[in-house]
Amino acid sequence: MNITVLGNTLDKEQTIAATTNNENTMIIAGAGSGKSLTMVGKIKYLVQEKHIPLNNILCITFTNDAALSLQKKIKKELNLDNKVYTFHKLALEIIKSHHIKYTIAEDNLLDYLIEEIFSSLSNPTYFRRYFFNKNFETSIAFQNYKKTIARFIRLYISTYYDITKFNEILSKASKKDIPYLLIIKKIYEMYLIEKQSQNLIDFDDMIFLATKLVKEKGINKNYQYIIIDEYQDTSTVRENLVKEIVNKTHAYITVVGDDFQSIYRFSGCDLNNFLDFPHNFKPVKKLYLTSTYRNSQELINVAGSFVMENPRQIKKTLTSKKSITKPLTFLYYKNEKKDFLKALAYINSSNLMILGRNNLDIYNVCYPNLIKDNHITYNNTNTYYKTIHKSKGLEEDNILIINLTNDPNSLPSKIKDEKILKYVLAHKDIYPHEEERRLFYVALTRTKNCCYLYINKKNSSIFVEELKKKYSKYINFINL
Repeated sequence: MNITVLGNTLDKEQTIAATTNNENTMIIAGAGSGKSLTMVGKIKYLVQEKHIPLNNILCITFTNDAALSLQKKIKKELNLDNKVYTFHKLALEIIKSHHIKYTIAEDNLLDYLIEEIFSSLSNPTYFRRYFFNKNFETSIAFQNYKKTIARFIRLYISTYYDITKFNEILSKASKKDIPYLLIIKKIYEMYLIEKQSQNLIDFDDMIFLATKLVKEKGINKNYQYIIIDEYQDTSTVRENLVKEIVNKTHAYITVVGDDFQSIYRFSGCDLNNFLDFPHNFKPVKKLYLTSTYRNSQELINVAGSFVMENPRQIKKTLTSKKSITKPLTFLYYKNEKKDFLKALAYINSSNLMILGRNNLDIYNVCYPNLIKDNHITYNNTNTYYKTIHKSKGLEEDNILIINLTNDPNSLPSKIKDEKILKYVLAHKDIYPHEEERRLFYVALTRTKNCCYLYINKKNSSIFVEELKKKYSKYINFINL
């Protein structure tokens, strides 16, 4: 069966994924393998061949931009209007359907509350030393501790939410951590009271409340199929909402994702939800999309082998009909800012995406007067900067990766999580720099052609040195 989507004929694997129905499916998709085309193809098949009403197909993806993009593609292909949801928009719709009145809390409410609590203490120095057993000699150290409290609470909410789970954490905690955990618990309780007193809900409340409503009162929808993109970035709270919807509607569920691109652990997302999907929603049929239409075979050989050094990753071999003998170029600089324009001249690309680890990395390599709204003024080209996290799902003709030094806040980041976060982080790394390795994979695979790495030869990232040692035959070495 040939399925044409947006002018493209689906390949064999995409067609199987699009036409599999009446069972739960897990689509393990490589970078650039046509996930969006496959999802639109599946919706088209269900509507036109299986006569499933479009309103009975629930589509969920990770970001507002991704939801809008998929929605437009469905409209273009089927000439039908359909809403594609983020988890938060879905939760809000469920809450509204039960006529619950609410006000959405400001994003910084938790941070503001923490500041208020500590600034109101009559003897904050004594408080700090007593509860944290730490002498905060600098304001920076104390600010970092307050940020850790906020991050702990946000991670707790995205994983457990229910305050009663805190007692389980306390029962397993070491004696030295208990005073700190008790303070965090108290602040979390105050945060809950603050929201309740003003009838406020935050983003995590939305999903938890929607889950509770579906569980207790059901859902006024006739969903027959649920399709979820980027499932490798799903948190436990989000998965619980999906489970309740499936329980009430008995819909078949299809999840699409790539374990190689799971890069949001810091915000509570848990790769285990993707890896354990066949167990949590059994029976499940596993399907693979292994042909990449973005990267060359040589680049995907390097990137795939690099990320699969981590034994937790699902082993898969991607193939491409595109060939570039040396898709990687190491551009060695002596002066980070002076040599940057030399790098752009060497690359000579009309469309270039520059990628870094942090928001401000571009200012370390480029003169500020050449930067406006993260676009670089250079020879009338489309040259722009993004963090690697914000580039996921995007692609460009060529890619330039910066901030590849062997420093704490580079790639990989060597800034360790505060030890107290071990109680709420989704899982422990079993391989060095697990998530940072996946982040580097995402950066490498954004390119349609070549990937350039801007490198300080005297202080290069351990990832750079690994590529140099293992994959030198794929690399051009240039001294600027």
